[in-house]
Amino acid sequence: MFWARRLMTLCILRQVSSWSHEPAPNDAPQPARIAVIGGGIGGTATAYFLQQHFGDDLVLDLYEHQAVGGRLAVLDIAGHTYEVGGSVIHPDNRYMVEFAEKFGLPKKEHCSDSLFGLFNGEKYVFRESSWSLMNIAKLMWRYGTDLIRLRSELKEILRKFSRIYHLQAEGQAFSNVRALLHALDPSFVEMTHVSVRNWLKKLGCQDLIIDELVTAVTNCNYGQTADVHAFVGAIAVAGADPNLWAVTGGNKRVPEELLKHSRATLLRRKVEEIGLNEGGGFIVTSMEAETSEDGERHSLNNNVDNTEKDLRPQIYDLVVVAAPLTKDKSSIKFVNFTKEFTFPGYYQKIFCTMVQGKLRPESVKLAEGDTIDEILVTNTSLIFNSIGKQSPTEANCSEQYPDVWKIFSGSSLGEERLNTFFEERESLHQVEWLAYPHYKSDQQLGDFELHPGLYHLNAMEWAGSAMEMSSIGAKNVALLALKHWLEDPAAGKMEVQKDEL
Repeated sequence: MFWARRLMTLCILRQVSSWSHEPAPNDAPQPARIAVIGGGIGGTATAYFLQQHFGDDLVLDLYEHQAVGGRLAVLDIAGHTYEVGGSVIHPDNRYMVEFAEKFGLPKKEHCSDSLFGLFNGEKYVFRESSWSLMNIAKLMWRYGTDLIRLRSELKEILRKFSRIYHLQAEGQAFSNVRALLHALDPSFVEMTHVSVRNWLKKLGCQDLIIDELVTAVTNCNYGQTADVHAFVGAIAVAGADPNLWAVTGGNKRVPEELLKHSRATLLRRKVEEIGLNEGGGFIVTSMEAETSEDGERHSLNNNVDNTEKDLRPQIYDLVVVAAPLTKDKSSIKFVNFTKEFTFPGYYQKIFCTMVQGKLRPESVKLAEGDTIDEILVTNTSLIFNSIGKQSPTEANCSEQYPDVWKIFSGSSLGEERLNTFFEERESLHQVEWLAYPHYKSDQQLGDFELHPGLYHLNAMEWAGSAMEMSSIGAKNVALLALKHWLEDPAAGKMEVQKDEL
């Protein structure tokens, strides 16, 4: 009965839609009706860029059945908020920098006295000191010219990658990830087909720096080894920059401001289906989300009565899916298309455990009174990927805050393990993320354009998952949508003002 009613509803909508797409001779052009599915940094940036390019000729809906911000999230602990999702931004991330400046979001104060170490499970192969010249000398002693070689190569990669901002300002857009990377430099495509280990060895780097420094940052940033492809490995290593920053109050403030300035209508609904409409455009079918006691939004129970009552189809000219499409991350069905969409790959599961308490020094091979704020692991067989002392998102370095530690691990840490690490615990919170793709050394890259007028922003993540990568993908699909709507491949070049993005 349910499917019969649903089929009847869709048939009626298609018929009505076909009538609505037969304009009278004197009809004025109608604004574009666009749906963005997903309210993370990518979806909200897409909505913002669409508003920039389409202006008032736009009716924009953004679907998000959970919290706006997606994998950017904070947690309240002891009266302060702490990052539990994407927590750092590179200084060369131009869109993220400009978003923060445009929306008046100050950078979190950087406390320069935090120290880190590289830990192999038995000892620290490197420990930072408060003397910068001493740190340079220790690193050079251990890794030699490989350190200079690695830094020089990363600098060149960042220089080449920055070409994307000029290309997008000129209105250039790409239908797939491979074409985008190739336009920046053909070597970027080659890097997605070789592991970061083999890429660095080809550059002349020795195993020591790969097994320790590179493995530690790929393990911390992506929960994976130096077997990831070289392009995402380079992004991981760039994440070790000492000038990384975050937004005061939490990085999730950026997508919240992007959504507000996009003037999109936020629909607290979970998209179940995207269909090709016979009259033109697409039918997006969604289910209302309900608010639980913790204030989070969830889809309604999937029983016949609720589903039958709550399903709502809506017609759009263009649709952007700003959410992962893999077997483990999406339940969206695609119907009535001439080809079947397949989305390979899966996402890496990561557990973020936040503990307010006192760390046992001996559990991480420290002597009583030793000072270390972040431990990066070079041995991927250990039960944790990193341990770091956290400061609140609104931190002032002159103030004292409770000891709060963040532990990244590939599996849940039980009571017994936590008691090994901590002699005192005031509070415990655990967040399970499907945080980023599981990368291969020979990576398959996806398409931004699934069908004319239907786009998948998160294809960008298979080159590398980061806030800036999502923002670049958002700009790209906004440009693709504009060109398709205007039927003008040259559309999208913008006059950039000093006070604008």
